[in-house]
Amino acid sequence: MPRIAHLREATFFADPRAQVAVHREPVQRDMRAHRHEFIEIVIVLSGSGVHVTEGVRQQVQGGDVLVINSSRSHAYENTRSLNLVNILIREDVFRETEKELGALPGYHALFTLEPVRWRQRKFTSHLRLNAEDLKLAVGWVDALEEEAGKKSEGGLLLARSWVILLIGLLARHYGRNTAHAPRLEMRLGRVLSRIEQNAGGKFTLAELARQAAMSERTFLRRFREATGCSPVEYVLRARIRRATELLAARAPGLSITEIAFRSGFQDSNYFSRQFRHFVGTSPRSFRSKG
Repeated sequence: MPRIAHLREATFFADPRAQVAVHREPVQRDMRAHRHEFIEIVIVLSGSGVHVTEGVRQQVQGGDVLVINSSRSHAYENTRSLNLVNILIREDVFRETEKELGALPGYHALFTLEPVRWRQRKFTSHLRLNAEDLKLAVGWVDALEEEAGKKSEGGLLLARSWVILLIGLLARHYGRNTAHAPRLEMRLGRVLSRIEQNAGGKFTLAELARQAAMSERTFLRRFREATGCSPVEYVLRARIRRATELLAARAPGLSITEIAFRSGFQDSNYFSRQFRHFVGTSPRSFRSKG
């Protein structure tokens, strides 16, 4: 089996402060399987080719959008005048977009659930922009590239703002286009959005299953297949992420116990145990190092 190449951040992010970058391939030739140390959003501007990922071969053409995370290898074959623009996003920056865009069901359907489906080889759809949205996306990519090229603090900040707008556009388009977003992904996406936006709230299996329009038994099975964990574990992880945000921000006047309560934990000792399990250190140590 051919060795999979690894594309390093240092090759594409010359400025260590940069959070996003644009890499254009006006004539993308056939390319063997490779992985990146970053998230890559590929927008096909024109031409055609075969995109290969997780053993699945799929024809792509102008308007198609591919989202490739660092755990997924991909390749191009049979390219014909394939013109691509690649938006490269550091993983930590990409995770932060969830805070601002996680309320969009299409966000989780596209960026959380679809990669899992690809790994399971149970999902072979992809996002395709219409002519109007493709033109809009290209304009935003141009603006992103211009700001990133300035290499000033203001330019880098604006480049990040443009990439958030772009991700929001893709999530919205995916969410409203059921031809590209299967009903299962969208129903589960709505559940994930609710959890992420209200991690400290109370959730019951019956309520989540009802929101997904499934029986509890079916919901449990589908949720685990799509996310790799149970709803209880997903809620727990969301609450730990919420707690890390409050701790990192050194929320004024909040004790560890108060942060536990705001993150959805009713027992501060249980919170500390779970925090150490997921983060590898105590909440107090995490805060002191922040």
